[in-house]
Amino acid sequence: INPTATDPKAGGPNDAGGVTKVPGDWHETMSTHWFHDHMFSFTAQNVYKGMAGMFNIYSALDRGNETINDGVNLRLPSGTAKSWGNLEYDINLMLADKAWDAHGQLAMDIFDFDGFLGDQMTVNLAYKPFFEIEQRKYRFRILNGAVSRFFKISLSDGSPMIQIANDGNLLPSPVVVTQLDQQGIAERYDIVIDFSRYSVGQKVSMVNLLEHSDRTRPRRTVSLADALAGNSSDPCVGKFLEFRIVRNPATPDVSQVPAVMIPNPDLSNVPVARQRTFVFDEDARQTTNDPVTSFRGPWGIGTSEDDALAADFGRISAAPRYGTREIWTLINEEDDWDHPIHIHFEEGQILARNGSASNVPAWEKGRKDVYRLRPEGRVTITMQFRDFGGMFMEHCHNTTHEDNAMLLRWEIDDNGAPFLRPLPTPIPKPQGVTFEPPTQILKNAF
Repeated sequence: INPTATDPKAGGPNDAGGVTKVPGDWHETMSTHWFHDHMFSFTAQNVYKGMAGMFNIYSALDRGNETINDGVNLRLPSGTAKSWGNLEYDINLMLADKAWDAHGQLAMDIFDFDGFLGDQMTVNLAYKPFFEIEQRKYRFRILNGAVSRFFKISLSDGSPMIQIANDGNLLPSPVVVTQLDQQGIAERYDIVIDFSRYSVGQKVSMVNLLEHSDRTRPRRTVSLADALAGNSSDPCVGKFLEFRIVRNPATPDVSQVPAVMIPNPDLSNVPVARQRTFVFDEDARQTTNDPVTSFRGPWGIGTSEDDALAADFGRISAAPRYGTREIWTLINEEDDWDHPIHIHFEEGQILARNGSASNVPAWEKGRKDVYRLRPEGRVTITMQFRDFGGMFMEHCHNTTHEDNAMLLRWEIDDNGAPFLRPLPTPIPKPQGVTFEPPTQILKNAF
C-alpha cells in the first residue's frame, strides 16, 4: 500500500508546517502511547513507583496544530504556537491508585500475587490536582497506569464527552458518551470535552464511578449521585481531578472533531491463514526447567483449551507468518477475575465479544492493543502481521499477574522464509547479552 509515498495522509509533520510523506497505509496512523519498565518479577512494583511515562505520536492526520487546514489534518484540539505537537489544549493524564504508609512512603505488598489496590487516586502522580481551563475544547489522553484497578469516568455534572481514540488509535468516528466504558490497565482513552458550556468561575470534576471490593475485578458501577455523596466503601470512587474555568479563550477555538476520522483497514479481501486460541487461567503448570528463562507462578496462558502454562521466555507459543492475517480468540476461564490482555507490537480489530459482533460497542471498533476479557468472557480479534518480523509478548496487564507468569512469547517469522528458523532467546547478563536456542516450541506454534 502506498509504496512510493505519494499519499499525503501517510506521513508525519515537519517544522515547516507540512508533511513528510512515508510509504505505508495511513489507516495505521497512531497517537497516544506509553512506556514502562518491563523487568520480569519487578514490573508491577517499578511501574507503581513511577517508572512509566506517556508519549504522543503525531502524524499527517493528527498534527497537533488545530489551525492547519490542508484537507488532511483533522484539526483536533491542540494549540497553535508550534507547527506541530502543541500541548496547550492536548493534555496527557496518567491515572493510578496509590497507598502511603505512616511515614509517607509508597506502600505495596509485593507478595500478594492477586494484585494491588491503593486507597488514593493520583493524576500524573499528583494527589487531588486541579487544572485551570479556558472556555473551549480540550483533548485529554487518559491512561490507566494502575497495577490492578479499573476505572470508569464521568464528569461531575453528567455533561457529555466525545471519545475519539482507543489505545492510541483514532476511531472511525467519534462517540458521544456521558460515562466512559470500564478502562482496563494499560488502555488509553482519548476524549474531547467542550468547556465553552461553562461560565468563568465554574468548576467541574472528573469522577471515578467504578467500585472495587478486592483485586479480582470491578465490583459495580456506582451512580453519579452516590459517587459524589461518598456512598461507596471504595475510597477511590468519587472526584479525582478538578477543572476550574478561569478565562475566555486566549485565541479563537478553531479546533474540530470531524464526523469521520480514520476508517479501519479493510481486511475483507485478506484470507485468514490461521485461527488460534489463548486461554488465561490460574493454577498454571510449567513444562520447562531452564533456570534463567522459566518461571513459576499461579497465573498462565494456554494455547488451547488445555491447561495454562506459566511463562518461559524460551518457549515459542505462536509464530504467525509475516504478511498473513490470523484470528485470535482470547478466553478468560475464570468467573471471578477480569484480565486486560496486552498484545505487544500488533494492533488488532475486535470482531466479536462472547461470540457476537453485536456485543462490540462503538468505542471498541477502532484498532486496539489491550483487550478486557471480563469474567468468563472471550474476545475474538483479527490481526495482519505486515510490519516487522521479530520476537514479542502477550500478557495480562494486571502487572502482578504479568510478573507471576501470565505471559507468553510469540514471534513473526522472517518474511515467510521456506525454512523457518526460530529466533534464539536473548539472555541478559551484566557482561552483555548472550543467546541460546528456544527451550520449547509448542507443536501448534507454526
